[in-house]
Amino acid sequence: MQAIRSIPLVALSLISLGGLASPSSAASFSPQFTLDGGIGTPGTYDYSSLSALPATTQTVTYTSAGNPVTNTFTGTGLWTLLNSAGGITPIPNVKNSSLLNYVVAVGSDGYQAVFSGGEINPRFGGSASAPDMVAYADTNGPLTSSGFARAVVPGDTAGGRYVSNLANLYVGQAPVPSSSGGGLSTQFTLTGVMHPGAYNLTTLQSLPATTLTASYTAAGNTVTDTYTGVSLWTLLNDAGLITDPTVKNDVLRQYVEVVGSDGYAAIFSLGEIDPAFGGSASLPDLVAYADTGGQLGANGPDGFARMVVPGDTAGGRYVSNLVALEVFTASVPEPASGLLLLAPLIALAFLKERSRAV
Repeated sequence: MQAIRSIPLVALSLISLGGLASPSSAASFSPQFTLDGGIGTPGTYDYSSLSALPATTQTVTYTSAGNPVTNTFTGTGLWTLLNSAGGITPIPNVKNSSLLNYVVAVGSDGYQAVFSGGEINPRFGGSASAPDMVAYADTNGPLTSSGFARAVVPGDTAGGRYVSNLANLYVGQAPVPSSSGGGLSTQFTLTGVMHPGAYNLTTLQSLPATTLTASYTAAGNTVTDTYTGVSLWTLLNDAGLITDPTVKNDVLRQYVEVVGSDGYAAIFSLGEIDPAFGGSASLPDLVAYADTGGQLGANGPDGFARMVVPGDTAGGRYVSNLVALEVFTASVPEPASGLLLLAPLIALAFLKERSRAV
């Protein structure tokens, strides 16, 4: 990765002030961003270093302030970027541990949006042909008004996760749950919501039902089954999501962790399941309680409820024998978020260097 010019000493001294930039503060032009957290090789990227990575070009349409926007972006896939930096750091002794990781995209104004490891990994929910990407150019050339780089999310309807003026990409990790002994589950708990509680077959059946057919791979074999259950988004909304009305699109900072009786777990960003953003109204991620293939029910091996994720290729997030669901707000540690305070000074230094080169 190409080295970035050092930040002026006066700017570095501001790091000691700490503090996360307020989500309501004005965005400033960001000529570089940091990649840190649970990543093999943390670093700083500018236009030269980002555009040196394998490129992808995609035309996307999304809504912004109620208006449709269509543009063609060039950049590098988010998953490609992570792998070029050594990949997400594995969690010891955890199967498919990247399914417990998330990436927080942070703008220079403090705006944040979360992507789960499962939704960007092509092995699971990520798309190889239309990946979530970090763009550095559009039809007009290199990006200018939205910083040198921004997130582009082809699968999203609204542009809430199209974070502009990228200042930081932070790789975080959900809690690693302990096993409850394994075996067939008969209920699960839902916490981190306004109305936490326990759900069994009867309570799930009382909620609006969805039936869909899904195919995925398990142990190298293709499994196709027809499931009935409750949309994960419907379940969470029925229990009441807790959001901060002073934070724009606060729901996009949250994720839900689903846990099986053996301790196996996976996370879903709320942005990927919310129909206003990346969620599908016709093929939602499902908390299934019945199927035609005999996986669920009294004689099934997967307990009374399991996750079904129609968009995923492999079944890593099809967590069975559900015992717990919990909603969390992703966090960015102070040292990483504190760098946002430097964005105006970095931009000024960048512009001065460019003017000298002219």
